[in-house]
Amino acid sequence: MTECVSPFVVDLVFQASGGQRNTDDANCGCGCCLPCPQTNAFYKPGILDKGFFITDVLKGISAVLALVLAISYIVLPDKLQHPSNLILYAALATAIFAAAVAPSYGNPKRIQCAANGITPATSYNNTLCMIQGAWVLFGAMSTTAWLSIVIVNLHLHTVWNSSWLSMRSWLTHVIGWFVPGTFAAIAIATKSLAWNNSNMCMATQGSSNALLFIPLGVIMVPSTLLHMATFAHIIKVTLQSDNSETISHSTLSSGRAARISHRRHVMNAIRIQWRAAVLALIISGSVMIYWAFYLVAGSKTDMSWMSTWQICIFTKQGDQEQCGNQFAKGNVPDFILMMVAEGLVSTTGLWIFLLFFKESIWKEWREYISGWVCCGRRKNRKKEEAEFYVI
Repeated sequence: MTECVSPFVVDLVFQASGGQRNTDDANCGCGCCLPCPQTNAFYKPGILDKGFFITDVLKGISAVLALVLAISYIVLPDKLQHPSNLILYAALATAIFAAAVAPSYGNPKRIQCAANGITPATSYNNTLCMIQGAWVLFGAMSTTAWLSIVIVNLHLHTVWNSSWLSMRSWLTHVIGWFVPGTFAAIAIATKSLAWNNSNMCMATQGSSNALLFIPLGVIMVPSTLLHMATFAHIIKVTLQSDNSETISHSTLSSGRAARISHRRHVMNAIRIQWRAAVLALIISGSVMIYWAFYLVAGSKTDMSWMSTWQICIFTKQGDQEQCGNQFAKGNVPDFILMMVAEGLVSTTGLWIFLLFFKESIWKEWREYISGWVCCGRRKNRKKEEAEFYVI
């Protein structure tokens, strides 16, 4: 009987066939197999499982909180009109993205691996992996798209005092729902979904740039730059000291009066919209870090170090952790950076909830419930039409 050194396991197909066949040619040889998920073997035993368990819990919390916020926006009065509905759609997209972790709960290997426990999951050998991969792809792109729409709308309203997007809601839905759905459908049709590095399935390593990272970059990079420009404009206007602002407008030139009026508009917009600005800043930074990390991690295709790692394991020059530190470190994604990237995108729903589920929402829920209990109907309330993100 073949003796295999941990983390390798005995290849049962090799034994049964008298050495004629392997369970998986890519991950088995000489009667031993590196079990799925293979990346676990290059780190301290159990550390990836513990790390991803924490990020999975965070995703679950984010999904629930984002869904609670979305339901509040749907049920409570005066929150379905522009621009408040942008936060509703962003919350829905975030809930969809975070909830994609659900199939991984309890037993991540049923998503990561084929039925034989050795071969990594793909669209060809694991239907659940294909479903989750499309789910993640749609959720990630939709969340990024709706966040970018919030950023663009914030810029247009603050810098240009424009309501351009409010008259083109169809365009926001095309960008926020249809485009991500199209990419997810393409991934399913081309069988381009599989498990790679994390605990969830997504686009395969060969198609991830075209189906995920490049589209995310096209959406997120310009939006982030635009958000920086918005903040630069806010800082510039805030720091302007114009003593003429106290002078009657009748004594000012039309140009100076316009500048003072614009400054007041910007300050009022920020006073009302600061939550949207902070949300965009936090989540755009999180998505950029996630995007950059996995883009770099996916570019590491040199596997020449594997032979020396295997020699280290089989000759017992060290245990799994020692051989990993000596030969795998630097060639596989850094554990700390991976957890930071995963942790940041796992808390998007939490941030949306903390920023937008403010005290007024609690009051409106109490009024809504008491209105049904006492009067059998909702109480009508009027809102100021000029309000922007005052929720």
